[in-house]
Formats: sequence, structure tokens, C-alpha cells
Amino acid sequence: MFWSKPPPPSPSPAENANPAPPPPPPLPQTREEQADSELAALIAELDREHTENARATERNKRVPAANDDKTGLPTEMNCLTAFDEMFYCYSFGGQFLNIYRYGSFRDCSEKSADWRFCMKTKVRGEVARRAMILARNKEKAAKYKVGKSSEDVWNVRKEPVKDAFNGNFEDLRDTISG
Repeated sequence: MFWSKPPPPSPSPAENANPAPPPPPPLPQTREEQADSELAALIAELDREHTENARATERNKRVPAANDDKTGLPTEMNCLTAFDEMFYCYSFGGQFLNIYRYGSFRDCSEKSADWRFCMKTKVRGEVARRAMILARNKEKAAKYKVGKSSEDVWNVRKEPVKDAFNGNFEDLRDTISG
């Protein structure tokens, strides 16, 4: 690595005949030297972990995904998108829009829970993460189906409207204003 010294040259066979005296015992390290050695050990450990994670990621890419996509629900989640949605919900613009449309502040706890959930899935393996996300999306879909919907306001027509824009609009205006 770039911060370590190159290994010393190997001794020639002639030098091996005369053994060197044993090295003197190491001197106590100064505070800076001790910090440098600890930093070097930490960097080596992080480098080793990074290599192991890269190998694990390559193995996971080769593992086929659990194909439970018959539901059509997503099995991937983007934490940046979840954070953006949560941030917008709590922002002035998001709250103003909700007050304008519905007359009250919006409860952003579900957006916040989505972002925390996404962060929790990042520490799982590929298969476990997909299963967790799919299960959560199934729960949310079930809650949406049971809860109130904007479709509850409208009545379904049995037959289409005929001649909706034909007629005497002057009479209609007089009827409405009269």
C-alpha cells in the first residue's frame, strides 16, 4: 500500500552465513507513532472488510431473486426516494398543499416509517431484503384496500350519459340562478 515502506531486499546467501545479532528490544512508541500504527491497523481492517463485502455482493448478484412478483408489487426500495418523500411531506410546500386540499396538516409518520424501514433493509442480504420489502408492500396494499378511498365518493353509472352538451343552456342558467 502507498503508506507502508517497501519490504527490505532479501539477504544474499553470503550474508546468511554470518547470522546477525538479535534486534534490540523495541523502544516505547511515542504518542504519534502509536496513533499512526493504530490508524494503519484500522485502514487495513477496513480494506479487508471492503474486499469481503465486494465478494459477498458479487455472490448475491449471482443468486437468483426470489420470484414472488406474481403480486406485481415492487421488491426494491430506494432510500433516497423515501427520504425525499419524507422531507417533502414535512416541508412547508408539502404541508401547504395538504392544507389547501384537505384543510388540515398531513401526518407524515408513514413516510418517516418508510424511510426508517428502508434503512433497516440495507443491512440485510439480498434475498431477505426483497422478502421484507415485498411483505411491507403487501401490508400497505391490504391497508389501502380496506381503508377509505376517493372512489367511495362516486356512484358508478349503469349507462353512459347521452347528449350531455346538447340542449338549451339559457333555460338551464335561468333554472340555476332562479
